[in-house]
Amino acid sequence: MSRSPSSPKPHPDAVPTRMAVSRTPRGPQMALHEVLDRLGPCIFAGLLDTDGRLHYANEAALHAVGCTPEQVLGERFDTTPWWQACEQSQRQLQLAIASAARGEASRFDVRIATRNGPPLAMDFSLLPLYDLDGRVVWLIPSARDVSERDQAQHQLLLTRHAVEQANDALLQVGPDGAFRDANASACRLLGLERDELLRLRVSDIDTQVDATQWLQRWRDLYDSGSLRFETSVHHHDGHEIPVDVSISLVTSGDTSFAHVCMDDLRERRAAERRIHQLLQFDELTGLPNRQLLLERLDAMLQAGTQSAVLVLALDRFKRINDGLGTAVGDAVLREVAQRVTSTVRNIDLVARRGDDEFVVVLAAGPDDAPHLAHALLESIARPMHIDGHEIHVTCSIGLAMTPAEGERAETLLRRANAALHHAKRLGRNQINVYAGAPDDYDPERLALENALRQALRDEQLELHYQPQVDLAQGRIVGVEALLRWQHPTLGRIPPDRFIPIAEETGLIVPIGDWVLRRAIEQAADWQRAGLPPVRVAVNLSARQLLQPDLARRIEQMLASAGLDPRLLGVEVTESMLIANFDQAVQHLEALRALGVEISLDDFGTGYSSLSYLRRLPVDLIKIDRSLVPDVTAPADDVSITRAIITMAHQLRMRVLAEGVECEGQAALLASHQCDQIQGYWCSAAVPAAALEAMLRDSRDSRDIGDACLRLSACTDAQAQTR
Repeated sequence: MSRSPSSPKPHPDAVPTRMAVSRTPRGPQMALHEVLDRLGPCIFAGLLDTDGRLHYANEAALHAVGCTPEQVLGERFDTTPWWQACEQSQRQLQLAIASAARGEASRFDVRIATRNGPPLAMDFSLLPLYDLDGRVVWLIPSARDVSERDQAQHQLLLTRHAVEQANDALLQVGPDGAFRDANASACRLLGLERDELLRLRVSDIDTQVDATQWLQRWRDLYDSGSLRFETSVHHHDGHEIPVDVSISLVTSGDTSFAHVCMDDLRERRAAERRIHQLLQFDELTGLPNRQLLLERLDAMLQAGTQSAVLVLALDRFKRINDGLGTAVGDAVLREVAQRVTSTVRNIDLVARRGDDEFVVVLAAGPDDAPHLAHALLESIARPMHIDGHEIHVTCSIGLAMTPAEGERAETLLRRANAALHHAKRLGRNQINVYAGAPDDYDPERLALENALRQALRDEQLELHYQPQVDLAQGRIVGVEALLRWQHPTLGRIPPDRFIPIAEETGLIVPIGDWVLRRAIEQAADWQRAGLPPVRVAVNLSARQLLQPDLARRIEQMLASAGLDPRLLGVEVTESMLIANFDQAVQHLEALRALGVEISLDDFGTGYSSLSYLRRLPVDLIKIDRSLVPDVTAPADDVSITRAIITMAHQLRMRVLAEGVECEGQAALLASHQCDQIQGYWCSAAVPAAALEAMLRDSRDSRDIGDACLRLSACTDAQAQTR
């Protein structure tokens, strides 16, 4: 076919669609050809006779398959190259030609072949053309490339499937609070069918929002772009479900809606309650444990309640375990707990401190406490009948009173404990009342305070560093800087002896600044020496956390030493955060913004940690050594550790276990996906030079790394087996 002089050249990017042909254009037919040629590079068009033979194809169609008019004109349209890509499309065309010859138009999607590249998705039309007598004389095929439309529809379908199959409950909410869409998880969460849910509004399911409050929430969302909060929703059966809600504003043109994601908190809350129970109550007796005892005793003392503390220890209890077995010994402890509880009053607190020791906190005056102590001696001394054995047990009791306001729980317990030891020295089955002098008049303590001031001036303090090993990588990724004091004449003084003095006298502030500066300088020296990067963690004191310029001063120390802030970590304990929570969080957020890692130390031994944990800017949780189980540990001890690790990972925090002393403990921690470990199994705290040798790939660090990699491989194998 010869092209008209006015025909446009084929577009270089023309893509095949549908096509038509003509033989000898003349008169009105010639005008039709010119129109079809000018439809553009993405529109294929042509002309067929009523038998389906091709008489004309426009330039775009010919270019798509790389044909000349002479190669396709006069051929049946369904046999031309355009239709070789898809047999189904070819069959649809054949039916459409027969229908068009009868005067019926057709339109459907087809796949058309191209010269280069994959077939194109086309929107194809075949229209009959009538003469003046109303007879069909020509058929006009045309096709438009809809590949992008199909791809967009396919992507939309995939997105819809992803939303529908998501585990989280996902909903769309309009500005009026009405639900526009919901996935299957949302329907299951609320116990509703989709059509039922889409007839509701937010105020119908949210227990904390009515119709007027939703308008304010929408304004808040519009201002901030996103919201995150916890609430509870109504289930169709009537019960309430706690949920964590994330809302994002979606705007397209004049249309806006809220994309809502709801996370069911029931399992997390149950885990929190279980952890709370395990962390604060003794599993054997059900009594409050040592930590809950300290918390409640401190609350009583701060309220100014005059109290007495009795520490009760069973006399020679070990002979029962050795002679009759631990099962009988456990039964004896449960019986003792029941007798102590029934002897004291409802207003008194009974706790198990550990092993064979119990503590009773009496809200009583000086005259009532000795009377109750004697009643306890008599109650415990009564014979016990357990598993066919008649068992006789006595106890010793130490008693301490609160002498004045401002007394601390630890001080009161220490005094009661000193009285207990004196009662045992008196021959057991005795009561002894503490009568020692206050710490302020302790000559040894005053001498140690003066020596500590001099130690700070004379640079007697030094830092040792304990490695922190990544269980997956099998290498040292961090160290904890620990303060040591070697006195010229007194020798090594343990931290638990001088740190409390430093805290009470305020010396902890200059000492804390010295520790920060020295640790940062040492970390910078290691980096300049080309050693592998390790993060140095420094313990902050409660007083440091109250300083308003803490983050600024640490930033200046980092800049002065030239240390990347990501190679510094700070550790805080839960108890430090309680008194000034908001201020502490501000300081930690400022440090985290610098790149400093935030660790929560001694986790599991503090106060209401779980209620605060989600609000804290914490990167790493350090499980206290008292909660690190061994392979021989009871299942409940292991469950505490596993629950803490799972909870931390759900909150996107890493977990480090302290006090790991053997490979068995490390293996158990690795099997429960603990991230890092620290303890004597890896290494004791060592001077900077010794740690530098380890970082230079000494034999010790290689052995540790190999062992960790073995543990990691075993854990992976177990996971694959499961």
